Amino acid sequence: MKSIINAVVVIAFLSFLVSCNNGDKQGNNEASNEQIAASAPARDAERNVNLDQLPKIAKDYIDKYLPGKEIVRVIADEDDIKVWFSTSEQLEFDIDGNIKEIECVAGIPATAIDERLMQDVKSIDPKASIVKIDKDSFGEYEVKLDNGMEINYDANFKRIGFDD
Repeated sequence: MKSIINAVVVIAFLSFLVSCNNGDKQGNNEASNEQIAASAPARDAERNVNLDQLPKIAKDYIDKYLPGKEIVRVIADEDDIKVWFSTSEQLEFDIDGNIKEIECVAGIPATAIDERLMQDVKSIDPKASIVKIDKDSFGEYEVKLDNGMEINYDANFKRIGFDD
């Protein structure tokens, strides 16, 4: 089960990084948006979710990029699904299972990072590790490095600035 979940995570993250903004929502998830969002008593009310309720895209992403990692909590609200691992990794997916944010204190696996982004980060600081990638609603990325630096990228991974 964990390997399936890890494979889902990897595929979803690659899709996230490559497609940046895929407006085509074809409903190829195991659980529908309505099933995941159902039973929320109020907008933005968080509730625990079973792993089998995760969209297939999210499961594939987890299986691919975080294989073998123990999931300790999954919560969902009307807009997001958040997954925590025993090894401090955190993922956030939209309700369809597309990755929005990945955070790994020990560094995000290189296979989970778009090559263009990785090359740019290495050109800035070859020793730095990426510990967080956050995609906003406009398709832009905020990338946090283990040295505290934050770099902003557009939807095509072109560097657009730095945050202090």
